[in-house]
Amino acid sequence: MRVLTSMLRWMPSGIFALILLLSAVIPVSADTGTYRISNYIVTLEPQSDGQVRMTYEQQWRVLNGDIPWITVGLPNSSFSVESYSKAAAKVRSASDITGVRVDLDKDYQPGQTFDIKFTILQNNLLERLTTDKKWRINYTPGWYDRAQIDHLQINLVSPVDYQTYSSVIPVPTSVNNNIITWERFNISPGEKVNVKVESVDGGFLTASAPSSTGIPGGLSLSFIVTIIVILIIGGLIFLAIRQNRRARDAEFKKRVASVEKEMARDKNKKGEIEEGFEKYVEEKGIQQDAEGRYYDRRYGDYITPAIWAAVISSQYANRNNQNPGNIPPAKPSCACACVSCACACACACAGGGAAGCSKKSLHQCNDCTKIDRRIKR
Repeated sequence: MRVLTSMLRWMPSGIFALILLLSAVIPVSADTGTYRISNYIVTLEPQSDGQVRMTYEQQWRVLNGDIPWITVGLPNSSFSVESYSKAAAKVRSASDITGVRVDLDKDYQPGQTFDIKFTILQNNLLERLTTDKKWRINYTPGWYDRAQIDHLQINLVSPVDYQTYSSVIPVPTSVNNNIITWERFNISPGEKVNVKVESVDGGFLTASAPSSTGIPGGLSLSFIVTIIVILIIGGLIFLAIRQNRRARDAEFKKRVASVEKEMARDKNKKGEIEEGFEKYVEEKGIQQDAEGRYYDRRYGDYITPAIWAAVISSQYANRNNQNPGNIPPAKPSCACACVSCACACACACAGGGAAGCSKKSLHQCNDCTKIDRRIKR
């Protein structure tokens, strides 16, 4: 019960810390400039094991702002990067999209252009239809919601004769030997282009498809990293909760020990506490167990006169709007529950404030101080 209460009191600041940690470790992508893609060429080369080697070539023009890196969408997360060149200084899995992030060789400014080129080995793009002795590819190049593409070209280096294709959609712009080409011009921002081919000649394919773990590719690796980050953050939160609980338990034991010392030193004080305790257990209907102990369900543990005086009496008095005699309650817990005393003794509000608390601060509570002095006298 006390542990749960401790956790609930701690959670608002914990959630706030979690948000800060997530914002620090999870990258947030946003365009740093506006741009136009002058040329966009993708070449697909089906392999005998069913993978597809894909080479991407792009030419960008910076219109406003600056561009230190770009992203390129890929068919799925199961891929591995083979090579990169030109202005591409590094190509790796993107964390926010299914594709790659391309770090450029410099931060390009308005009016400047740059070319990038990279090659990947893509899994799960070529579909084997072994029963029908066919294979097919359904492919949509990564598009850009905020940029026009002046020229898009898709090349398929066919492993079979063009006559063996039972379906080619749309009609290709050209067929040159074994290279099938589709071209589009002036593609609007957000517009997608899709090509589908199906062939009845799968003789070039090996008997079985390659096993793919997805580890070399994009999303699977990102997912693993995300899980690790979440586990680390969860571990930090758990440690913080445990440390908070230990601190509260230590403070609780200290307060109870202080009351016990006071009772041992002052017989009158002891009598007052025991009288107040008896009145409390009688009013709440708390009965002794076989060992003579009192278990308070509201408190969630066994209680003694010292525990009652140190912790429960202040809550009891506040609920009944009275102080039973001259019972000396300990300093009440005001952690952001500012309505429990005239001011916030340890106000740690997360955000826009709670009752009587407008900002994160540490205040000295006169009422609480007075109550605290009464138990120490």
